[in-house]
Amino acid sequence: MPGTQRIAFISGLGLGGAATFLCNLTGELARRNVPAIVVSPERENAFASDFQAAGVKVVLHDNRRMIFEDRMRAVLETLAAFQPTVVIACLGEISYEVLRYVPAGIRRMGIIQCDHQIFYEAAAPYAACMDDIVGVSRKITDRLEGMNVFHNVSKLCLLHGVGMPPAVEPRGTSGQPLRILYLGRIMDPQKRVHLFPKILAELRKSGIPFQWTIAGEGDRRVELERTMPSASAQQVRFTGAVPNAQVPALMEQHDIFLLASDSEGLPLSLLEAMGHGLVPVVSDLESGIREVVNAGNGLLVPVNDVAGYARAIIHLHGHRDELAAKSAAARARVQTEFSVAAMTDRWLAVFLPKAAIPIWPDYWKIKAPLTARKPVYFSSPMRVIRRLAAKFRR
Repeated sequence: MPGTQRIAFISGLGLGGAATFLCNLTGELARRNVPAIVVSPERENAFASDFQAAGVKVVLHDNRRMIFEDRMRAVLETLAAFQPTVVIACLGEISYEVLRYVPAGIRRMGIIQCDHQIFYEAAAPYAACMDDIVGVSRKITDRLEGMNVFHNVSKLCLLHGVGMPPAVEPRGTSGQPLRILYLGRIMDPQKRVHLFPKILAELRKSGIPFQWTIAGEGDRRVELERTMPSASAQQVRFTGAVPNAQVPALMEQHDIFLLASDSEGLPLSLLEAMGHGLVPVVSDLESGIREVVNAGNGLLVPVNDVAGYARAIIHLHGHRDELAAKSAAARARVQTEFSVAAMTDRWLAVFLPKAAIPIWPDYWKIKAPLTARKPVYFSSPMRVIRRLAAKFRR
């Protein structure tokens, strides 16, 4: 059956979980000789070297120099040349827009990556353009089941997966400072990084030694660097963005994975950390988090208990045997259900073979987006003006 599939993914490829998911899944599809392509309506590709190393074809379209209509047409021409049996919109309204133009007979799928209202609202206008909608956690899928707008759309729960290191060093060496890691976007509101100085203040009052690494980029980084200085035995360092290929080495250097989000899907950084034996100290969120973290492999902190994140870390500092046991349990939990191979098996199981690939048109008349507040902006006269403006952008 895999030989009958030709799978196209539409998504932006900025640094984050959605692009990491695509890198993991398409890399495994390439290893299994399943034809796949990633088409982005944007020029950024934070994982260019990873896709290249995996042998995955990625096609980018310059969102600075091309207006919306021209990018849409270029994306559709790329898809027509690839002749997919399945088109999967992964992230952003423009990805869902592509599904409006996919010929009948090609399977059209959308993905909800996070249990937050804005993600559901972005997908809802395009329900009529989808055959299936995927939740990356069981809670997301349950919410989709209860949404009337998706009544006629098949709902699928396809959990994420990550690469697993062959072995990990035991965590919890007595007498050593705990090594804490946050890996993700340094932004609010979802990631709630504005809580980090408060958590740091509680850790400092305890007097325990620690090394806290904050890896990633975002608009709150400069402020956090200013408000979170290091002390002699309580170190805080900012690494900036970490290339995907260097994430495993970063994980190996830490003991605890900290996540203070107020909404998530199924965080890939959490799965990667647990797969490397890091003990999660994370928000007690019903979607995604509770599906992988429990009392045996981590510590769940009530979302509104800001001091609770620090208390959990302080507890693990004083109970190294418990830290070591949770570390082993965390790795075992991810290994059984959340490997890249298991994820790819889940995706391939839902695809059906096609007897023939429908014919794509030679030309598309691109309409204003379904969510456009001012459709006149996409009229022919305005299109000419916008094209001229785009030529002078850098």
